[in-house]
Amino acid sequence: MLNRKSSKSFFIVSFLIALIFSFAINKTKAANPEQVKIVTVTVDAKNKASLPQLERQDFLVSEKGKQQEVLSVVPASKYSPLNLAVVIQEGSPQVNSEIGALREFVTSLPAGSQVMVNYVNGNFVQTAQGFTTDLNQATRKIHVVSTVSSMPSSPYVTLIDVMKQFNGKEIGRNQILFISSGVDSLNSGFSPASNLYLERAIKTAQQENISISTLFTPRIGRRGSFIGQNNLTYLAEGTGGIAFVSGTSGYVTFDAPLKQYRQMLDNQYVITYRSTNADKGFRSIKVTTDFSNIRVTSQKGYIAKI
Repeated sequence: MLNRKSSKSFFIVSFLIALIFSFAINKTKAANPEQVKIVTVTVDAKNKASLPQLERQDFLVSEKGKQQEVLSVVPASKYSPLNLAVVIQEGSPQVNSEIGALREFVTSLPAGSQVMVNYVNGNFVQTAQGFTTDLNQATRKIHVVSTVSSMPSSPYVTLIDVMKQFNGKEIGRNQILFISSGVDSLNSGFSPASNLYLERAIKTAQQENISISTLFTPRIGRRGSFIGQNNLTYLAEGTGGIAFVSGTSGYVTFDAPLKQYRQMLDNQYVITYRSTNADKGFRSIKVTTDFSNIRVTSQKGYIAKI
């Protein structure tokens, strides 16, 4: 048993070791701030098989086709807080019958989650609730929307404004649930890749490490529904999210897609790896696993800030 003097010495030595260790980590990060990267991935089992607990050695991360060193893998549902923006586009009448489902989804999120509620109308964003850990408070800001849009607009311009409100959050998972028709009245092209505003939104999300999942809900008249769904799918695939689309009439209710999205959030991992790339511009990312029955979804890449 330690006496008072030896116990005091033990705690002093322990404190000094912890201080030196912390200094070494911070020094490494300061010397190579651009080398350590973080990517959030979603895993799901093919053929409805059960998911095993995955570890660092189970993932392979490649940048521009070159394998990178994986430093850590953290099960997001247990250890990584969630920063979620619920973004609802005005002009979607179905939203008004699904307010209860949306509120129930928000209150089901893990403790410690931060939620923001935004409405987009035309090219303007209304922040009904800034990021808060009070989930009940956030649900009270989910309200009835207008069934018409005020002017020709691109919902992807407003998404960029929403992403600015994440303000470079580096702790936790940055996610957006975008409820929209996907129709961009400022773009007449049929291919999502030709939409300048959509491409800009994807690049912003990649740069800020934000995953965007989309939930299609039709406008009155359903004009442009197929193009809108293609846009939403393209947006989700480019940022590591999931697109929930179901025909031109949309889902009967939001219950099924919200349940699937909630499960997706529980099946995420936050991977930290060391990048060996030193070039500017876009760096493609591919994350895989040796398990043949597991599918991994991640953002397609990011824009290097150097």
